[in-house]
Amino acid sequence: MIGGQDEDSCGKSGTDATPQERKRRGGSASARGKRSLARKSTAVSQAVQLMSLICSSLDWIQLVMS
Repeated sequence: MIGGQDEDSCGKSGTDATPQERKRRGGSASARGKRSLARKSTAVSQAVQLMSLICSSLDWIQLVMS
């Protein structure tokens, strides 16, 4: 099925990975958890930077309007 819920953009489900594929990605639960945490940390950092930019822009707008 193309574009199903359990498929990635290439149409692969990811659940039928071979042991070699799992090993290449660092198949242990610990390694997967560390990668997941690193991705979340990066996303949070980017969100904080964006919020900071928005707040400083709003401060500038408020200064100009007053």
